Amino acid sequence: MKSRVTLLLVILIALVVVGCSRYVPKSQVVPIEDLATYNPKNFSNNKDKLKYTTKYEDNWIIKAIFYEQSNDFKKSNYYYKKLYNETGKDEYLLKELKTALYSGLTSDNIIKLKEYVTMHPENLVAKRLLLSSYLYEKKYNEAKSVTLLLLAQSTEAVDFELSANPYIFTKDYSKAVELLTEAYTRTYNENILLKITTILVNYMGDISEATLRLENHIRNRECSEKVCLQLISIYFQQNNISKIIPLYKGLYKSTKKDIYAEKAVDSYMQIKDYDGAVKFLKSDYENPELLYSLYMQHKSFNKADRLSKKIMLESNDPKWYAESAMRLYESTPDKNDKAMLEEFVNRFEIAIKKGIENTVYLNYYGYILIDKEIDIKKGIKIIEKALIEQPDSSDYLDSLAWGYYKLGYCKKALKLMKRVIEIEGLDEKEIRTHWNAIREKCKE
Repeated sequence: MKSRVTLLLVILIALVVVGCSRYVPKSQVVPIEDLATYNPKNFSNNKDKLKYTTKYEDNWIIKAIFYEQSNDFKKSNYYYKKLYNETGKDEYLLKELKTALYSGLTSDNIIKLKEYVTMHPENLVAKRLLLSSYLYEKKYNEAKSVTLLLLAQSTEAVDFELSANPYIFTKDYSKAVELLTEAYTRTYNENILLKITTILVNYMGDISEATLRLENHIRNRECSEKVCLQLISIYFQQNNISKIIPLYKGLYKSTKKDIYAEKAVDSYMQIKDYDGAVKFLKSDYENPELLYSLYMQHKSFNKADRLSKKIMLESNDPKWYAESAMRLYESTPDKNDKAMLEEFVNRFEIAIKKGIENTVYLNYYGYILIDKEIDIKKGIKIIEKALIEQPDSSDYLDSLAWGYYKLGYCKKALKLMKRVIEIEGLDEKEIRTHWNAIREKCKE
């Protein structure tokens, strides 16, 4: 679990990617500028800039912009580099360094950029580029020095967020959280919040502070999917299931994703709040099959019967005839009651005729036919059909062995039971009962 969260942190916090990917998403370096401002006609003519020109300049700038707009940053960088080398214009310097970062290239012009920042202290874009370039080169101390210059001039959230990175990479997590908090309080951006809380939990061990921050955000803002899921993850680690339930319910309400409703029901069951689960399924999440399974699990057979009849009429799905047969058998105290067994067979035969193929139902029916000696040979055939789909199922092999035992086929029964024991052992009571009976009859 921790390794996955750590990976998430890297994805969330890496404003420049360090390592094998060699790629820097452009939104993580500086805001996107209007590319039109890089049209040669719009370039500034400051006197302190070089004025060298080349006859290829117009052609190269068109290509550089075209490739940049197409996100082909390597080709764009190639032309910006040529433009800067030929003209010495600062505009091309900045674009060359930016596209180098985007494409995962190492620029030869970082020293030039540092000189530019010194000469143009008001240029935030240049400082962001220099900071990102140092991060990319893993020069964290140099990057920290740039953060001081950047934050002395800027109060923008993006700059606090960017400035946190060298402290993250050097494991100065307290400083990183301080800077990210400044960024968050300016924007209430949930992605920044997730970076903060991930650092707090995984690197500083301050789970209570992370929980408090997430809860405050939800209370004052909203519980988006990402924020709710992170808080759920923390609550789950603390085994605080009662606090997980309203978050899952809220997520289902906002997203309509079944998975969140199902997890809410599952959470109710973990704390043994059966009534809460039923109420949720009746009022907030209409899922008759899940409600039916809850009724059956808690032996509320009358409620299960009424619900299954309703589902049966609406769906005409043969499995509900099988379910009704199973419910009848399970709810009858006397498992040898002839009238009950006759009705049990009638209901299962309807399911068979309607084409039920689920092997769980087939095994259940076949086993009862065998165990109650209603029709042992038929039961064996049904079990054999189930085994075609799942030949290594220990449950089905056990049922078939019991059928052979009932018919007196000792060798077949014994052989199958040995396979069952190899798979399951003798921990289960029914397997032990069958094994002892078969072994005794076969006189092993």
